[in-house]
Order: sequence, then structure tokens, then C-alpha cells
Amino acid sequence: MDSFRYGLAILLIRCPDLRPYAHMAHSWPEDIENYGDAVRFRDKLRAEGGDKVLLEEYERLCIQLEEEVRSHFFAGHDPS
Repeated sequence: MDSFRYGLAILLIRCPDLRPYAHMAHSWPEDIENYGDAVRFRDKLRAEGGDKVLLEEYERLCIQLEEEVRSHFFAGHDPS
């Protein structure tokens, strides 16, 4: 699965309140791809039990990217 589709799928699972806005996701493909890539790497670090500092950094990055993408969805748009 490509990074955009993966990122969007994870975002919609974690944030079901965004589902009515999913049709707008193509407006921010790079942000959603970055989120998908960060989540994949974070999950890989979790599974491997590797570098704890790097894992904490990616935990924060995923939260930051999720908040950023959420703000795009809610920036004055109504679901259709």
C-alpha cells in the first residue's frame, strides 16, 4: 500500500471524526504521505524494540503530523 493510502487509512481509524472529510484528503497528499511514512517507521521501531530515543522522537512526530493533518481537514471546511 502506498504511503498516502496507508496514512489516510490509519488517520481515519485513529480519528473517526475525520471520516466525513475523507474526500478532501487529496488536497494534502504530501502531509498524509509523511504521516503514513512516520507511522510505519514508528511501528517498525516498536516491533523491533530498538532505539528508545528514536522511538520517542517518532511518537512525538506522529502526534505532531496527525494534529497538523487534522487542522487541514477542519480549517473551515464542511463535510459533504
